[in-house]
Amino acid sequence: MAKRPLESALGSRKEGGEKKHVVIVEPNEEDRNEDEEDRSDDDDSDSDPESASPAHNERPTKKQRKQLSAQEVQIARETAELFKSNIFKLQIDELIKEMKIKDSHIQKIEKVLHRLHHLISQVPASETLSLSQAEQLFNHRKVAIPFPNPKPTKANYTFAYSPPEDVSLVGSFGLKTGISQSHGSSPSIDIALTMPKSLFQPKDFLNYRALYKRAFYLAYLVEHLIPLSKKHHLPIKISYQFLNDDVLCPTLKLESIKTDNEEDLHFINTKFSINILVGFPFGVFDQKKLLPDKNCIRVQRTMEDDGGEGHLPPTPIYNASVLSLTAYDYYLKYLYTTKKSTEEFKHACVLGRLWLQQRGFGSSFTKGGFGHFEFAMLMAALLNGGGLNGNKILLHGFSSYQLFKGTIKYLATIDLSSGYLSFSSLVGESITSKYNPEGFNVPTVFDKNVKLNILWKMTNSSYSLLQSSAIETMELLNDVVRDRFDPILLQKSNVDYLQYDVLMSLTVPDSIYASFSPLEKISFITFENYFKNKLYVVLKNALKDRVTNISIFNERLSNQFPINKLKPLTSSSPQTFKIGLRLNPEEAEKLVTKGPNNEDEKAALKFKAFWGSRASLRRFKDGTIQYCVVWQPKENESIVLSIARYVLDLHIEKEISHNLGHEAASFSSKLPTPLLPATSNQVVTSLVSFNNLKNSFEELQKVISNIPVGIKHLLPASSGLRYTSVLQPVPFATSNPDFWNDLVLQLESSSKWPDEISALENTKTAFLLKISESLNKETAYKAFITKDDSITFNDHICLLNILTPEGYGFRIRALSERDEYLYLRAVANADKQKALAQDIYLQFNRKYLGVVKHTRTITSMAHHFPYYSGTVRLFKRWLDSQLMLTHFPEELLELIAIKPFVDPAPYTTPNSIENGFLQVLNYLSSWNWKENALILDLIRGTPTHLEDDYKVANLSDKLSIQAYRVIELNFTKIRQNDPSAIKTQFFIASKDDPSGILWSNEGNLPIATRLTVLARAAMLLIKEHALSESTIDLIFTPSLNDYDFVIYTKPSNLVVSSGVLPPNSFKNLVGTETSFPEDLTSKYDLNDAFFHHLNAKFGNILIFSTQKFSALASEGSNVICGLFIPVSLAKKKFKVTLGMDIKPLDGSKDEVVVNKSSIFSQISLLGGDLVRTIKEKK
Repeated sequence: MAKRPLESALGSRKEGGEKKHVVIVEPNEEDRNEDEEDRSDDDDSDSDPESASPAHNERPTKKQRKQLSAQEVQIARETAELFKSNIFKLQIDELIKEMKIKDSHIQKIEKVLHRLHHLISQVPASETLSLSQAEQLFNHRKVAIPFPNPKPTKANYTFAYSPPEDVSLVGSFGLKTGISQSHGSSPSIDIALTMPKSLFQPKDFLNYRALYKRAFYLAYLVEHLIPLSKKHHLPIKISYQFLNDDVLCPTLKLESIKTDNEEDLHFINTKFSINILVGFPFGVFDQKKLLPDKNCIRVQRTMEDDGGEGHLPPTPIYNASVLSLTAYDYYLKYLYTTKKSTEEFKHACVLGRLWLQQRGFGSSFTKGGFGHFEFAMLMAALLNGGGLNGNKILLHGFSSYQLFKGTIKYLATIDLSSGYLSFSSLVGESITSKYNPEGFNVPTVFDKNVKLNILWKMTNSSYSLLQSSAIETMELLNDVVRDRFDPILLQKSNVDYLQYDVLMSLTVPDSIYASFSPLEKISFITFENYFKNKLYVVLKNALKDRVTNISIFNERLSNQFPINKLKPLTSSSPQTFKIGLRLNPEEAEKLVTKGPNNEDEKAALKFKAFWGSRASLRRFKDGTIQYCVVWQPKENESIVLSIARYVLDLHIEKEISHNLGHEAASFSSKLPTPLLPATSNQVVTSLVSFNNLKNSFEELQKVISNIPVGIKHLLPASSGLRYTSVLQPVPFATSNPDFWNDLVLQLESSSKWPDEISALENTKTAFLLKISESLNKETAYKAFITKDDSITFNDHICLLNILTPEGYGFRIRALSERDEYLYLRAVANADKQKALAQDIYLQFNRKYLGVVKHTRTITSMAHHFPYYSGTVRLFKRWLDSQLMLTHFPEELLELIAIKPFVDPAPYTTPNSIENGFLQVLNYLSSWNWKENALILDLIRGTPTHLEDDYKVANLSDKLSIQAYRVIELNFTKIRQNDPSAIKTQFFIASKDDPSGILWSNEGNLPIATRLTVLARAAMLLIKEHALSESTIDLIFTPSLNDYDFVIYTKPSNLVVSSGVLPPNSFKNLVGTETSFPEDLTSKYDLNDAFFHHLNAKFGNILIFSTQKFSALASEGSNVICGLFIPVSLAKKKFKVTLGMDIKPLDGSKDEVVVNKSSIFSQISLLGGDLVRTIKEKK
């Protein structure tokens, strides 16, 4: 194939409202199952007459039904996937159009490249120079030779400059796969200059010799380009830059300078920069001598280095860097040929580039070593095979979507670390690419022709992260229910504190640099590569199955430096590395690290050598005797962090763990510590206190089931019984606002139930009285009846309150089979008051039906996702600290908090409390709830390794396409009736609640808007100031200046009686409650009672906010904040029915305004001694 020089490349480019409700009543499960059976019977009756034998007339067995459903599911899935791929393709086409570089920018750049090519051609050749002559050639105040470290001191070879053999346009601009970038780093154009072969000797690949010659070539080029660019009116700033952070490979970076001279050709508006890459002629060195296992840097080593062995270690990074310099133009031809033979290859490369960019991957060392070039090379190799037997993974006729998906699937399913892919880049010969399962334990895509590993800049750590990203993307691509285009290609997912469960920072002490010996230097080239590898090996050996990925990265200040410097400026402050961990939730918090059996002496010695004094020999329950390490839980510190601290001290440097920063403790400390024994010795995922409450409930369940009053079920319906209450359940903690745990008592069916709501409530109260009487007489339980006003216009409801001997409180609501029917009948019979009747039905549904389903679902989720309970509790704690918790039903918040667990895209399922909390805030900050519904598929994930039959059986539990479309239609109807979200702000739907408004029907627009604003402010604060103790404290500090007035109330000492350990105190010095007080009301929170009283009296004109858990407020900070509803502040004509305290407007006869001073006086009067002061916003 002909070469693609710069001129020819450029030439080819030239060719080329009203408040309404939507109530959806779903049929119950029994009716739905009966309907399905009827339909299946109908299907069976319509079978082929020829098959109507006795055997065929029999009812199908369960196995036959399962096989039939599996076939139907497969057909339906294929149809849905085809539809989705077509929609996805249309979205891709539109995206590619939007990302296309502007034609005006291309034309401008082409002019610049033509002029630059002309300048390069005018650089004169130099004489042959010795090292000293070469250094004296330049004024070092203006131009320095960017020699790799170490600089040459003696050289028995010469330096010279000759015009380049070839000048080619390479990279994405040459391949026409470049994209416009609206943010981030500016796009660049790569020009490759090939040094003449006559400048090299056969052994120049050794000991940096070729790289030293290249550095002189680069400096000489700079020396002459500066005056030439001025002379030919191309104002540019020239600087050195390390290509892909490779310190062996400096390049020239050209940036445009804005001038006032009209003759000057500047390209600053295009935002492009130009990289001049100086390469070697292809094949100039013996490629076999540059294989990854060869040593090409000869250094003297001592006996201490190797214990007496004389072999030098391989130099894989150096070898690959030299080889890659020979292949700039060569690989452009290979990719160009592939692009010609595969029509959609170019667009697939664009998709791959964008996919990698959104996940933070790039070709540089610091970005993982897998970028646009590596993706394109892998895809080209897969077009010629890629399977175990050389079978083709991709076909030339595939669309861009199919090519992209096929490449992602290969990355997700094929392990290129334990095995490797070999291919040939030789153009013109069809050599099959093959996967070999026996690899080198490093990421490898090996080019047999160039003898280069394309993934030479990748580490096992970055490859693991890449494979995880591919697996997550494949799950999104295979989702036929939702549109996943945005999380795949448009949403960034490389924010450190959102993509890692644990994020640590390690500051490197100066003493560590001494361990970077000459042998380590030739293997790793830089200290950063060496130290990251050392950290990874130590942490990987220590954490093993506890983590799924370990990422170690450092923030380089800049890889660009002035042409009179030898390297970038380094900071005087100590270098800091970040360590990101993705945890395995099943293993992360285990207290024992198991090792080998005592019989395996070799493995035992290795285990003891690694773990040191912590290793011990123990007998386990199954009788095995194994070496192990036992860890003791620490308060506010995970087991993983304890292990990391120990092994860093043991294997990196003593007491280096003092330099290890981690902010998880700051988050965990925001969760109140329960006043229970041994809570400090529990892991963060422990549910012991909740299980104690559940055991008490189960005992009560047994007792009540023995009372002969026709009881069907006693069902849990409280946050404590679904593991989501802010305060952990503590016996006798009667000041806890969640002390009373709601239960729903389902009574048996009967034809004698009254046909009128009030009579029905009185009958149910009689049942509750009978239960109360029985409990008080025959058991140690204490029971009493209270009234309930939670359902509007129904003041006949009574609750049964029960105090258990274990110290817990339960509150029972009675439910009969007639309740829902009577409420629905009232809705059907309502004419002008239908909206009000629907509201009342939703109130009933929330208290009696929806909460039971919700509790069952959330309990299951809390068991399946170990960190969900802590996440939702921390989320509620944050809302309470911002005085917002009282405005939302807890069930609504629990559904919002579960979003990252059941649908984490574009991130992964959080496996730490801090990561879960930050993902919830991140979602709230970006959720446009006016236009987008939150639709949750509340089903636990099915493991991919299970049998197909199991998967098919569980598909019925997942949200189907039809159910998803019905929910979307419900949302559309609601927004048509309420486009400004005045009545319904959050639409949160699931299979349990397809209406989407069960928990959000009584929302408040200002409060919903404030929630979004607070989440955005919190995320912006973290983005600008990073995660730190002070930042986290600020996130949990309320902003009182946003309210119209603040009522400061007297604090009440309810910390201990709420079951919370007071701050800065010890459990053994704090007295705990061991019995119920004689008067329960003596332990109630007066601030909370005052808050509810104010809402009842002034709720039509004021929005009040306060902290629900006043025991968690800092000392003296009990407040109730008020915000006037804007409508109430407007002037109005006087009416007797205005329903607010008013005063005449000055200068008007019949207009009035709200009387604020009178309202404040009434508030003070109502509060009495509880109110300290009221501060009004000026």
